[in-house]
Amino acid sequence: MKIIKRLFLKKTGAVFLASLIVLCFLKQSYPQEVTKEEYEKLKKEYDILVVDRDNLLAQAKHFIENKKKIDELNELLKSTSAEKQRLEKELNARIEQINLLKQKIEELESAQTQLTQENAGLKNSLEKIEIEYRIIPETRKEIARLTKENTDILRDFKQLQAKIKSYEEERLDAEAQAESYRRQLNDFKKRYEQALAKNRALEQKISQVPKRFAELARENKILIKETALMHYNLGVFYTQNKEYSRAIAELEKAIELNPDDPYAHYNLGYIYAEYLVNRQKAIEHFRQFLRLAKSDDKDV
Repeated sequence: MKIIKRLFLKKTGAVFLASLIVLCFLKQSYPQEVTKEEYEKLKKEYDILVVDRDNLLAQAKHFIENKKKIDELNELLKSTSAEKQRLEKELNARIEQINLLKQKIEELESAQTQLTQENAGLKNSLEKIEIEYRIIPETRKEIARLTKENTDILRDFKQLQAKIKSYEEERLDAEAQAESYRRQLNDFKKRYEQALAKNRALEQKISQVPKRFAELARENKILIKETALMHYNLGVFYTQNKEYSRAIAELEKAIELNPDDPYAHYNLGYIYAEYLVNRQKAIEHFRQFLRLAKSDDKDV
């Protein structure tokens, strides 16, 4: 950037000096030495020098603006990297907590299995005793205690499961946020490299701008048509799967992107006529189909 500024100052200084010389020469304008044709020629050269000077000033301003944008991207890259490190550290801590809770759940599951087996054994024994003997109060108390203990363990187990689910959701959110920051970081790096490349090739790209605008307009039209076709195909798919509300939403999106699509209107009319029984909307879409479809279309 410093080299560009020095070149700019040298060139603009030369242009300005040449402009002063020509201006002084024009002001003196000795009739016996300068003809009218020479005067006009010198005036044109002076005008060209003024235009060159203005162009150089505009280019310098553009280069300075690009330098400022690059500095801003550098600062944003630094802050994004720091946030990424913080999220990764927090994610690791969450994962460690989840692993500890999973271990605790495994222990509780083992204890629950053992208690279930013991409870089943006690029930079998109880049934046998009830046939031949009367159950003593102490046995009933022990059974009640074991039943309560089993219920408490089940309650604790469900609470831990809820905590695990909560931590899993938080971990997924943290991973998603970290992935978002990674993508932003990569995007900023790409934009930074593109900005540098754009500065190096700025003069070449200026001459290609009109052509590029035409290409972008053509690509945009193609993209809109492809997107409309995608929504149309989704509408047909949902219709075949009897998901008519979703089919209507996709077909309406296709019409929004491509208002001249007769078959989107045809499918909407078919859905309203055959499945949703909305005569007014069915007639409206069939009219649009007849208006847009070609005369030799077999569906017409």
